[in-house]
Amino acid sequence: MLYLAGQVALVVTSGSRPDHAFGFRMFSESSTLNAKLVRYVEAPSGHGTVGVPVDGTTWTARDARGVLHRFDWRDRVREPALTYFGGTIHASYGADAQLARFQAALDDVAAHIPQDAETQQLGIEVDVRKNGRQATHVSLTSAPRHVDAPVPSDVPQ
Repeated sequence: MLYLAGQVALVVTSGSRPDHAFGFRMFSESSTLNAKLVRYVEAPSGHGTVGVPVDGTTWTARDARGVLHRFDWRDRVREPALTYFGGTIHASYGADAQLARFQAALDDVAAHIPQDAETQQLGIEVDVRKNGRQATHVSLTSAPRHVDAPVPSDVPQ
């Protein structure tokens, strides 16, 4: 009886999960996404942040000592649907599920780039088209990172 109650609870609450797991859908969602990876760094004015588009999945940034490092999104994220930026992809399990996966990937990558002292947050700018309807824009950002500012390159070490 407890097993049956658990199964009923999973089916009844399926709509509250981004991927609608355990829910019945007669027709699957046909959604596409176009995503671009963005780094948020300190604005040149020193006040606030500015978004810097990432070309593909790699970027370079300085550490706290001013040493330049190369970072690649794919070092942490291996799922192909989460590593393709700049083109249209199909959201196999629905747009909400894909956005939730992008958000989890953002938070994971942002938490695992300690040598990047320039990036204050990572973001993904996504154009979502659900079932062929008009595209909507969604901005996802990672949790803010606590980074030490890099030493300017003209300061002796």
